[in-house]
Amino acid sequence: METTFTLRKEELDTEFLEAIKRLFKNARELQITVSSATDFNLTQPETPAEYTARLEKAAQNLEANRNRVVMTDEQFDDFSLNLLK
Repeated sequence: METTFTLRKEELDTEFLEAIKRLFKNARELQITVSSATDFNLTQPETPAEYTARLEKAAQNLEANRNRVVMTDEQFDDFSLNLLK
């Protein structure tokens, strides 16, 4: 399984890491890549309750296979090459 989380750096805390552990509970190893991201509207004011609700909804969607895009390596390569044209 693979997923991408986009969050503010101050949101990276032990609760978030524990959520990742729960999400990947059957994985023996995890690979984590960190990079700077564009805004994605994350600079909008958000209460702690709104933030928690947003993360819970994202986790529920992932667990229910909603709003996911799945493709083979070959499909991804083709898709990427088409974007570069």
